[in-house]
Amino acid sequence: MKAANVSHMLDDDEAVALLRATTLLKELDEEDLRRLAARAVTRRYRRGQVVFTEGEPADTLLVVAQGRLKVLTKADDGRDHVLNIHGPRETIGELNIVEPGTRSASVEALEPSTALVLDRTAVWELVKERPAVAEQLIRALVAHVRRLTGANADLVFLDLPRRVAKLLLMRTREAGRPVIELGLTQTEIASLLGGSRQSVNQALREFERRTWILSEGQTITILQLERLRRFAGD
Repeated sequence: MKAANVSHMLDDDEAVALLRATTLLKELDEEDLRRLAARAVTRRYRRGQVVFTEGEPADTLLVVAQGRLKVLTKADDGRDHVLNIHGPRETIGELNIVEPGTRSASVEALEPSTALVLDRTAVWELVKERPAVAEQLIRALVAHVRRLTGANADLVFLDLPRRVAKLLLMRTREAGRPVIELGLTQTEIASLLGGSRQSVNQALREFERRTWILSEGQTITILQLERLRRFAGD
């Protein structure tokens, strides 16, 4: 892992609360959560700082406490292809709990971020001891495969404007309200959706022209949710 500035170590109670809030580890009892928290390290990352590099040994699980981290691979021409974006209470590295090896993608901080770093061995011990944790791990891996399958299907069957619409709808569901903070530049959106920045810009402008959305920088207000859903086939 690349070096990161270590500051504001999460205390035991904060670490336990964070671990309990994750889908992967929520079934653990208090004793097991504290056992994990005692072996965890808090790390902070600057915007743009590398967390993992593709090809490095994969021996840790990351739990995002604050900020957002992007998972990406680099094309032969040097361009980034964003695979996913993880926010608070989400985990990165579940695949390597099951089978240690090397990182299949790089991870970078989209913004100043804090994460709890867990040694793979510590997590794997609990997976073997606690069937409920093993079940959650399987669910996480299935969700990962479904997400990749869905993203590949969208690339084949949907044009870029519809992929942009689906992204807006997904963020709206996550936020639980019609006003969302994308937290992504148009270049980052293009990388995530497999298009160009200009095409993303055109799609957003067209949605605004149709009065489906109101765009103010990275803040988007969904004005006509059903129209956007029908357009995206959501």
